[in-house]
Amino acid sequence: MSFNRRSLLAACAGLPFATSAFASARQVGLGELAARSGRYFGSAVTRDDVSDAGPHIRLFDGECSVWVPSWQMKWGALVPTLGETPDYRNCDTIVASAAKRDKRLRGHALIWHEHLPAGAERLSTAADWRRFVAPHITAVAGRYRDAIFEWDVVNEAIEPYDDGADLMRRSPFYAMLGPDYVAEAFRLAAEAAPSARLYLNDDHLYYAEDWQERRRTGMLRLLDRLVKAKVPIHGLGMQCHLDTRLRFDERIFRRFLGQIEDLGLTLSITELDVTEAPNAGDRSMAQRRLRAAAEAGKVLSVALDSPALAGVVTWGLSDDDSWLRNRGADMADNQGLPYDDAYRPTPLRDALASRFASTRTRHPT
Repeated sequence: MSFNRRSLLAACAGLPFATSAFASARQVGLGELAARSGRYFGSAVTRDDVSDAGPHIRLFDGECSVWVPSWQMKWGALVPTLGETPDYRNCDTIVASAAKRDKRLRGHALIWHEHLPAGAERLSTAADWRRFVAPHITAVAGRYRDAIFEWDVVNEAIEPYDDGADLMRRSPFYAMLGPDYVAEAFRLAAEAAPSARLYLNDDHLYYAEDWQERRRTGMLRLLDRLVKAKVPIHGLGMQCHLDTRLRFDERIFRRFLGQIEDLGLTLSITELDVTEAPNAGDRSMAQRRLRAAAEAGKVLSVALDSPALAGVVTWGLSDDDSWLRNRGADMADNQGLPYDDAYRPTPLRDALASRFASTRTRHPT
């Protein structure tokens, strides 16, 4: 399939729109466009991105209404070795910069199996949870209770290939409390930060692949249990690390979003980017960028139809800083974010702008 500007806009917007409206959208920051549609737009950031001396501050300031510390708030970043005193300096710098520039903050993530203090992988009892995990959640959520409006409380709890009947990941947290660790983490976060909106965050929930259908099944089962138990959970974060090699079916994704809505939960796209480099073939750079934008446009067109969708966050703004480029030699020039290596807007930025400009929701953000 070939891509040009017109086919991109059709894929991304899902409907015709006036050239003048699109040109106007290019002049307005994505955060402002999202706000006009009743949502927020943000990006993952590092301390250097948003410090006064950072080279990226104008971009992150101009485009975003929300910032998300990309790794600084994860347990292993705060506490490199289990039992050490937490080092909050990087987090505090981001919090101060956000306050100075009137940005809201999403917290990411209170617990995640892949970024643990050294030694935490051996935790396996309820006593370990009480001694180490519960105090960590309480301390971090409590410290930033006035700064963070949404938390990813638990990141990546679902993993069907761990072969559990509940389709949950067999992490150290699961070893300590079993499936109840998720509910307990949310209760602790709610006590420490009663005004924050609390999210379960996960990936691989949008494509029409059998292995992703299993993940959707596991997620819906877990969310249903949490809601029925009156656990203080507000929403599902969908990472949306998209991939041009996978098959998308609008009906399947729309049905899943409807099931989340039926549970009374909010939705957020929390880590949007696109993997396109491994199968780029002989396409030109312009074609590759259009293809990445069209991939994001397909998913955004459905997601932004949902009144439950509160916002969209990209995992970085520029391809030059993308984590995807460190995943292998075949990803070294991946084109999957709203700005290219020289910090010029890409077609993916156009896709986001056009969809925000053409949708409205009454959902409170």
